Amino acid sequence: MADFGGKHSRGEAVFVVTTTTFALASVFVAARLVSRFAILRSRTADDWFMVVAWFIAFGLSFSIDYGTSKGLGRHDVDIPTSWIPALRRSEYAFTILYNPALMATKTSILIFYLRMSRNTQKILRIASYITLAIVNVAGVVLTFLNAFQCSPVSAAYDPLQNNSNSTCMSIVTLYLCSAPVNIITDLAILVLPIPVLTGMRLPQRQKTVLVVTFALGIFVTIVDVVRIYYLQQASVDSEITQTRLGTGTDFAYNASIALMWSAVEVNVGIICACIPTLKPLIKRILPSMITDHSKTGSGTDKDKGASSSQLRDDEMPHRMESIEVPTGVQPQPQAQVGRDTEQQMSMMDFLTTPEMGQRRTQQQQMDAMDFLTTPDMDISMINRTQTSPMDRTNTVNTAVTDNSVYFGFVNMKRPRSMLRTKGMESFKYCAIVTILFFLWGFSYGLLNILNNQIGKIANQSTSQTLGLTTAYFGAYFFGAMTVGQVALRHWGFKATFISGLCIYGTGTLMFWPSAVLTSFPGFIISNFVVAFGLSVLETAANPFLALCGPSEHAEFRLLLAQGVQAISTILSQLLAEKVLFSSVASNPSLIDVQWTYLAVALFTVILALFFYYMPLPEASDTDLQHQSEDLGIYRSETVSFPFVKTALPLIYTTLALAIFTQWLYVGAQEAMAAWFAALLSTSRLPSGGLTLTEDNYVLIGHTTFAIGRLLFAPLCLIIAPRILLTITILGCLIFSTLTFALGLNANGIAGPALIFFFFEGPVFPLVYAMGIRGLGRRTKVGAVCITAATSGGGAFQFVMWAVQRVDDKSVKYSFCVIIALFAFSLLFPAFVNLVPGARHQVDPKKLSNLPTNRRHSSRVSGIFGFGDDGDDSRPETPIRRMSRRFSVMFSKISPGGHGNGKGARESQEVGIVEHKENSASASRPSGRGSWGTVGTGAGSEAPKSPRERP
Repeated sequence: MADFGGKHSRGEAVFVVTTTTFALASVFVAARLVSRFAILRSRTADDWFMVVAWFIAFGLSFSIDYGTSKGLGRHDVDIPTSWIPALRRSEYAFTILYNPALMATKTSILIFYLRMSRNTQKILRIASYITLAIVNVAGVVLTFLNAFQCSPVSAAYDPLQNNSNSTCMSIVTLYLCSAPVNIITDLAILVLPIPVLTGMRLPQRQKTVLVVTFALGIFVTIVDVVRIYYLQQASVDSEITQTRLGTGTDFAYNASIALMWSAVEVNVGIICACIPTLKPLIKRILPSMITDHSKTGSGTDKDKGASSSQLRDDEMPHRMESIEVPTGVQPQPQAQVGRDTEQQMSMMDFLTTPEMGQRRTQQQQMDAMDFLTTPDMDISMINRTQTSPMDRTNTVNTAVTDNSVYFGFVNMKRPRSMLRTKGMESFKYCAIVTILFFLWGFSYGLLNILNNQIGKIANQSTSQTLGLTTAYFGAYFFGAMTVGQVALRHWGFKATFISGLCIYGTGTLMFWPSAVLTSFPGFIISNFVVAFGLSVLETAANPFLALCGPSEHAEFRLLLAQGVQAISTILSQLLAEKVLFSSVASNPSLIDVQWTYLAVALFTVILALFFYYMPLPEASDTDLQHQSEDLGIYRSETVSFPFVKTALPLIYTTLALAIFTQWLYVGAQEAMAAWFAALLSTSRLPSGGLTLTEDNYVLIGHTTFAIGRLLFAPLCLIIAPRILLTITILGCLIFSTLTFALGLNANGIAGPALIFFFFEGPVFPLVYAMGIRGLGRRTKVGAVCITAATSGGGAFQFVMWAVQRVDDKSVKYSFCVIIALFAFSLLFPAFVNLVPGARHQVDPKKLSNLPTNRRHSSRVSGIFGFGDDGDDSRPETPIRRMSRRFSVMFSKISPGGHGNGKGARESQEVGIVEHKENSASASRPSGRGSWGTVGTGAGSEAPKSPRERP
């Protein structure tokens, strides 16, 4: 029997666990081969890859077991010198085999997914191909890095070459850096099939078993996280992150548990990959485990069972409009009642039996698990429509009705267009999307503190520290203008949310290797990817809140949500300062922070799944154009200026000024955030110090920032938002000037600076809501552009730094840049307050107060639409319908109608396209007026806001 070294050795535990898990994996692989090769006589690529994975896992487990007999798990003093060469070779063999074993296992699973989604589920196929490419590219690269970890290569396993001429990388550091790739691919493999499985119309029991079977992959992710924990412990227990393989103090003891969990990860992965293919064998050995006894009995019983498992026609579930329905998928007719159970095709047979489609007819019913294990059957055969109304099978996909959305486990009401939501419906959707604002604020606050700590630990220069923030805000331009605008314009709000969350989660995991290596380029990249994902989220989240509910309260909803974002920023800063970075001074390492980012990444995955299943309202360009016209805002309206020869389009002029102001404002905001602490530290007098620490002053500043947003939210229900915007920008201008001009000590300077934070808070949501109001079918484009303007946050910190370096000016003097930014920012509030047409565009208006006969245009008066909806309750008559049609005709042929393109409706449809309701369009003559006058014509006046004075 092997000598494991006594009670102080880990060798015996490592040997037992590794051997046991490999034995279990061998049993499951053998069972899979019997099911596939012997019973079904089917051989596909995923089976062969699983065989390859088993052989590699054998080598991996054997190397660990052999190592335990040569000192693995022992302290250095307990390892005889003669064992060291064999121990080194076993450790080296493990490092080479680990990544190929994972690569083969994951490749087998992904090929299985590709078979499952053949000819349908295009998104699943594309995602599977992308994940497959990442798995194999990363696996090959990491395998070569492990194989050539030393120069010369023999130095990795030959203790005699331990001299100055050989160089090696730390194998534990390499494993920690590659951990995000494993976690990302594990999560992708776990999540990819779930939407497809839950979208199938199957009996509850079958669907539950199906989802649980695939969800077993969560154990692989859990084991991976445990393995990383022990790798990190190994790096903390000794200096092995700075040494080559096996040469650190007590390497064999410290790293043994991490190696054991690596073997467990590989073996458990093989087990989980084999489970879905075992039904044919289980059916032969233990048929009672999978036989549904409730389906046996008399024909009457079968009739009852069959009829009870079907949905009535009026309860036929529907797919949300925001989710793409695969081409060719049609609702299936019901299965014949009274069929023998043995004649019905089960889902598991579908995935395991290649010739099942030739043996069964289309009238025979398919079971869930059989569908998922048949390699050669076309999934589209399940979606073929039968002609006989009495001969139907359940469809495997969701379908659409007017009232509900069915996701297999949940039956929810299908939402209306977001422009028509009101009351609790509007509140519910806005509250859900506000979760994204909390996530955004949490990341922003954490990254602010993190960037400062990175500068301290890595001894970065000022330009490098500012460069991290520039990378963060620079990503906002690229994220909004690329993925954000494509997803929002072509696929809708939900798709944009999910895309942003996926990118953001990837960025948080990319922080992991950066923290391990304390790499400045790595932090730049991870900051950029995180901000890229958040910019995609913001591209959809801000307009969603502005549009989801009554138009007159868009500013209120956005201020509240961004107030939540500001609060989450404060919470993340408290977490960072009091918990995450409390020990940085004594132990300069960022490795502990990776667990926070791992938690954020896992939360992001859960949130993405939640948004996939949560039905969210959408708004088409036609809907938005109708709303703009109902507000009396037309794209053809123009505005004239004395210094411009030609008239400018009113809505685009407003949008351009909003973009410009947003760019300047975010630049000023981030410049203040970057230099506020430096301002306090350089303004101290020799006689006294700060009453509070600089970090506490920054925290109070962000608190006043949040208070400003929350306080101005109810104020915008009383005072016109354009007036509030003027007050906030003037407040920022005044108090930034006082901060610049007053000759006070640090505590005195903090006073006007903190008030500056208060006025600074409401600017972003006010500019955003007013900037996209009235854009009609260009609303989503406007939202993209205003979000991209957030990139201004990365520019002016360097400008302030440059001002300080010119003639050795002080930090306080450089605040002249912030003063200039807010002075130019006054252009937008001046425009919307002084130009009548702009006032009409940006002022909130109740649609029920406008001169229009459109029944659906009337909105409720409450914040989220509580109360009477103001619909015309008069009875519908043929005369009224004819009157509306004549109104539409006259509006198109009258001056100022569609005929001349001035002040005319662009929308051709009557009513909102997605929710067809009869309505009439009111004509609106137009013409060019004097300076600041929109084209409304001499004989017609634009509808006024209730708040606007004549």
